[in-house]
Amino acid sequence: MSREVLEKVKQALKENKSVYEIRADLVSQGFMEEEVIEVIQKVKGAETGRDDKKNIRLLTIKEVLDRVGYGFAPTQFINILFYLTGAGFFLIGIVNGLKAILSLIISSFIQEYSKLKDISRKFLSKAGILFGISFLFIAFAIVIKSLFLFSAALLIGSIGVVTYGDLYNRLVEKTLKKEKMSKFLLRISHYGVLITGASFLVSGWLFDKFPIINTVKINLFGKLLPVYGYLIAFEITAIAFILSGYVLHYVKEKQVETGKIKGLIKGYYYRIRIQTKTFLKNKYLLTLLFASSITGLIQILGNSYYGIYIYNKFKFMAFGGFMNIAVIFTFAIIVSFLGPAFSKYLNRKVGLAPTLVFGTLLLSMMPLVSAYNPYFMSISIANALSILGAAILGVSQGLLVRKLLTENLRKLYFAALSLAVIIPFIILIPIGSWIAQAYGLVLLFKILAFVLLLLAAPIYFVLVIMANKLRL
Repeated sequence: MSREVLEKVKQALKENKSVYEIRADLVSQGFMEEEVIEVIQKVKGAETGRDDKKNIRLLTIKEVLDRVGYGFAPTQFINILFYLTGAGFFLIGIVNGLKAILSLIISSFIQEYSKLKDISRKFLSKAGILFGISFLFIAFAIVIKSLFLFSAALLIGSIGVVTYGDLYNRLVEKTLKKEKMSKFLLRISHYGVLITGASFLVSGWLFDKFPIINTVKINLFGKLLPVYGYLIAFEITAIAFILSGYVLHYVKEKQVETGKIKGLIKGYYYRIRIQTKTFLKNKYLLTLLFASSITGLIQILGNSYYGIYIYNKFKFMAFGGFMNIAVIFTFAIIVSFLGPAFSKYLNRKVGLAPTLVFGTLLLSMMPLVSAYNPYFMSISIANALSILGAAILGVSQGLLVRKLLTENLRKLYFAALSLAVIIPFIILIPIGSWIAQAYGLVLLFKILAFVLLLLAAPIYFVLVIMANKLRL
């Protein structure tokens, strides 16, 4: 616990400031929100009623189930299975791109819809159940080797997970203030990493122990039945998310006043037009959009193929097959946990420009090493550094936006960003997927690395210079 935060909280309470004011003030000064809330709870004590305690128990169960579900069906495994089912690199890239674009559109629409109408926890519960069921369809698609069903299940799952994720965050905000959360819920990002990592490793073991090729069979009542690791893992994932959705039925939610739903589509379309015009007229917004599009594109294309590349390269080495993926990415997940704190530390010590450039350089490590130094240990470290770089960029971009834009433009930027990047994605993701299909993954990784080094890093540096000149 930081002594500085403790002193500031005590002083603010003496001045009769509310806990919400204290939290907002200290977070705006660059302190970690979790640390601030923990100090407030220690000094003031967590005031929880009967409904709050019930919600804490239910949300804790829900969070654990979610982390288990994500760990047993990671994106890397799904892309490898898609590849083993017969999908080419072009189709894999296109479907992953469509997932990202669909997620951005749905997320934007949900934000607008929820401003006008309160979405019930029952709808949220159904979204979670839909997400869980999508994994059963993926498993069935593998059995019948249907690329169409596999693609459709992935896209349906993306609808479920975005709806589930966005609405869940809003439900938590309505039902349970952070100051009233248990220490476990407050630190779920920490504990969740361990739960997801452990599930990831168990899933990798199942995939290798009961492979698709050279199937293991068990004797059941005199009949030999094949056992598939992916089927066991996906059933666990489906059950976890279905139960998680079911748990939400019992969360006690607080009703809030909302507006009328009439004219939603028309208003949504009008808002997009206004935001687009504002974006095109503002050079800072356009430059930020360009930088965000580049890093977003690199991550979508890279994450579509990294798992497949590692699987093919090392399937007969080290831990073997899927377990290699599990070990490499579990290590990276744990390292990424350091991202937010490390980013703020760097920003305080060396400034925003070096931090952004450093984050971009780290992000380029995975494609660079995969292309030029493809050894198991090198790729393991490079992948962890790349994910750490992505976390650093995420935090630093937020600090840059706060420094570069006025409050109104910040709201516009965050509200419109998800839709603004769609056009670049529609154009560039098919090009990247075609390069992977036509010329191989190594060339694609080289292009991704050099785009980050020669384009993204200088843009972030220029943006910081702009911000310093404005002195906002």
